Amino acid sequence: MYDISGFGYDIRDVVRVLNLTIRRKNARSYDVDCPFCNHKTGKLNINIEKNVFRCNYCDAHGGMLDLYSKLYNVTKTEANQQIREALHLGQYRDDYQRPVKQERDLEPPAPVNSERASDVEIDQTYSQMLSMLTLSRKHQEDLQKRGLTPEQIAVQRYRSVPLFGIKKLVERLEDKGCTIKGVPGFYQCEDGAWSIHFTAKNSGILIPILSMEGQMQGFQIRLDFATDSRKYIWLSSANYQMGVSSGSPVHVIGNLDAETMYVTEGALKGTIAHYLSGDTFLCAPGVNQYRSLHPVLEGLSKRNLKLVYEAYDMDKKMRVNCNGNHKKCGECLEAGVHDYCPFKVKKREIIQNGCKKLYEGCRSLSLPVQRMIWDMDEKGEWCGRIKGIDDFYYVTRRNAVKQ
Repeated sequence: MYDISGFGYDIRDVVRVLNLTIRRKNARSYDVDCPFCNHKTGKLNINIEKNVFRCNYCDAHGGMLDLYSKLYNVTKTEANQQIREALHLGQYRDDYQRPVKQERDLEPPAPVNSERASDVEIDQTYSQMLSMLTLSRKHQEDLQKRGLTPEQIAVQRYRSVPLFGIKKLVERLEDKGCTIKGVPGFYQCEDGAWSIHFTAKNSGILIPILSMEGQMQGFQIRLDFATDSRKYIWLSSANYQMGVSSGSPVHVIGNLDAETMYVTEGALKGTIAHYLSGDTFLCAPGVNQYRSLHPVLEGLSKRNLKLVYEAYDMDKKMRVNCNGNHKKCGECLEAGVHDYCPFKVKKREIIQNGCKKLYEGCRSLSLPVQRMIWDMDEKGEWCGRIKGIDDFYYVTRRNAVKQ
């Protein structure tokens, strides 16, 4: 908890001073565009209750004064003074680039969230829901093209996001005695009835996220149509009345008593890699979402785990030369940069920082960790052909069959 007593403002005011774009909000937090890495999909989470922030992409984090001081490269004392001036709590400055609008009182009240249901209740509700859903032929074919067999697809219980009959689906779950309140994805409509956050906009493949105990704790959705450059989203209802966040859990697949395990990003990717290799995979929600990964590693370290392989995507070794194919390349040229792309440099730094956090976490548990790399050139950089560990295993198996 960040102590704000005596300041006269909170982190919401800092967000307004910085004029950050809010993508989603609920009673506990905001998701805003990150001013540090310029990610435009609301990756920066503003925790209203604790007055802290963290970007799930670049890992920028801190308290409400850090949000301002780190962005403008000033001390916290200077940040406090400038924020107070901008909020008319002291002498007002007129040299801020973006004016502050005093509109909080005009905003509609944020939705109230539910307390998260128990792991058992969530698993039971999700299991019952999957029994009522199907997998489309197209999604079945897409999964098989990525290397999964029909039997493996059935075992993993992949389903297609339903586009119709949503409320009827929830009513059937209620009739079955399933817990609805507190299960990620479910929320309460204005008329008091319950629904689930399935829309045409998030149509795609439901990817169950399994805990170490084999219980479903959430879903990622492999979108049919990427939005804001995102291929995957969480099934979440945190921005709806009586909804709840997904919590971004880690997906675990394979032998929990194995001495060697692999860490990668994304449940579907890790599951495919598991079936192609037989190895145990811990699938983090994102390369910089290491906090949810640590307790899983800690639990497994108390069993037989002796060695961890970092198997994140190969853009951790991406080339940073400016080849004119980045959407911001015009900005490079205007700045007179020709030999490297600053945007690629930043992206690679962000990914490598996530890898570094994994190494640090493993060291704190006395777990040796090694890096997996593939598709490299003579300079030790990624060639740009085979990105994910699942792709690497798929190509390796295909080549072996040809020989």
